[in-house]
Amino acid sequence: MPEPLFFAKRKSVLLLSSALVLTQFGLGRDAHAQAASQIDVMEKQIRLLQVQLKEMKVQQAHRDHEVAEARENAKQARMAAESNPYAMRRAYINSNGAPGLDTPPPYMTAETPYSTAYGRVSGVPSGHGIAKAPVFHKGQFNIGPVTITLGGFLESAGIFRTRNETADISSNFGAIPWGNSPNAHINEYHQTERQSRFAALVAANVSKDVRVSAYTELDFQGAGSASNSRQSNSYVLRSRLFYGAVEDTADDFYISGGQMWSLATMFKHGMGLRDEQIPLVIDAQYIPGFTWLRNTGVRAVKGFDHGKYHIGVEIANPQAVINAGSGGTYVPKGATSVTDNNSGGQVNNSDTTYSTDVAPDFVIKGTADPKFGHFEAFGLGRFLHDRVSYLGRGDSHTKFAGGGGGGMVIPIIKNKFDFQASGLAGVGIGRYGTSNLPDYTLNSRGAPVPLPEAQVLVGLIGHPTKSLDLYAYGGMEQILNRSSFNAGGKSYGYGNPNYNVTGCDTEGAASGLCQASIKRVAQGTVGFWWRYLKGDYGTVQLGAQYSYTNVAAFRGVGGTPHTDDNMIFFSMRYLPFQ
Repeated sequence: MPEPLFFAKRKSVLLLSSALVLTQFGLGRDAHAQAASQIDVMEKQIRLLQVQLKEMKVQQAHRDHEVAEARENAKQARMAAESNPYAMRRAYINSNGAPGLDTPPPYMTAETPYSTAYGRVSGVPSGHGIAKAPVFHKGQFNIGPVTITLGGFLESAGIFRTRNETADISSNFGAIPWGNSPNAHINEYHQTERQSRFAALVAANVSKDVRVSAYTELDFQGAGSASNSRQSNSYVLRSRLFYGAVEDTADDFYISGGQMWSLATMFKHGMGLRDEQIPLVIDAQYIPGFTWLRNTGVRAVKGFDHGKYHIGVEIANPQAVINAGSGGTYVPKGATSVTDNNSGGQVNNSDTTYSTDVAPDFVIKGTADPKFGHFEAFGLGRFLHDRVSYLGRGDSHTKFAGGGGGGMVIPIIKNKFDFQASGLAGVGIGRYGTSNLPDYTLNSRGAPVPLPEAQVLVGLIGHPTKSLDLYAYGGMEQILNRSSFNAGGKSYGYGNPNYNVTGCDTEGAASGLCQASIKRVAQGTVGFWWRYLKGDYGTVQLGAQYSYTNVAAFRGVGGTPHTDDNMIFFSMRYLPFQ
């Protein structure tokens, strides 16, 4: 093809293409602009995603760091729990929850470790609630379905008395020496650990509402034939409490049996086991006017109106405190003997006597717990017995005795200051008082004559801080009337006005010149407990008590004998499970 024609055709193609391009450009110009705008938006979105991705990487790095910290904290917590079994318990029972832990559900809530001030100073497990798991208090653990709670304390105590009773941590208020004894003019000082106590509560839930339990307390206030304070001491282990119980919380009912505090003892709330209102004193014989026994018995208690009211009944092992008087036991004319007690045989203590009893003591008690305090009333019944023997025959005598009492605990300032008062009055009730005044004496026929008596105790208890308990008590036990007679020119009975008491205040005078019969024992005491240290290792507390005791006899020939004693107690206790 000739070159001009080639160029002409090429020119035509170019002109045609240009025309087409110009036409298409005119027609697609708007679409192109729209595409360019979408590309800009996408680029902006990509840049935003890149920023977000960068932020996520930073957040992930923070989370990785937190996870590493949490793992390290868990490791430290596990190590702490292994070395300190109460660390996790603290986290669970924290009412506000704890870092990394939710607030525990109700079924994991732990029991209160103690329910009375006495429980706090002596390591007595609570008297309330069903055993819970797996949240534990100090000294609490499971063996299968059984929860075991340990209690008690180790004590080092010091005792000073202005009269020598030759007594350890338990004073003998009815044996403070009269002035005719050299011991009335000798001070007494001892150090002792014998009130140290082991306690254990073993409990298991039979169902949601029913629990079975057993409780024991042991100390070292027993004395065997080899016991002494000269070199190795060798005082023996003694059972204070040992009982079992079945409790039904749905019906507010329980039944228990074994060696318990008597139902005549005052309670702080209702009649719950281990909820007794025991004086806070260091003296293990407590204070005159305090009504109590720790005795073998069987008890049933029923509550009403959501625990506001309770009624209980108890039958208990009988024993009597007998005092024929300074004239001795009178044997009626023609009789060969009067038998009201015997020396212990078999596994009983042969160094003491046991009264001749034919029926158990019984107590019926009712309590009320309104918002403004605790109130109770009770009745006590006893059967005093002896036998007068004649040749070929004999006469048995059974005399019904007993009385009525009551008490109250009123919170003057809630959780800070309480007032309490209690008392018992009747005939033949001496056994139930701290001083162990006689239940009965004998008449001219050799039959029991229950002695009328009254016991009263009032107290103030303060808790100014969580670490300090203060207390003050005043108490008295008094035999209201003497019971005596004369026969064959001699004087017999308790408190006979013809008894010679001219030598009671004269040191060295013969015992025949001090035929005193105690009429009244009264005491005032004050003291405190200070929890010096408290932590997962337990509690170290210090206590001190001062008491003044006055003893008066019935008037006889020569006057009305009196004696007294000033006592000071110091105590350092370690409660490992509190």
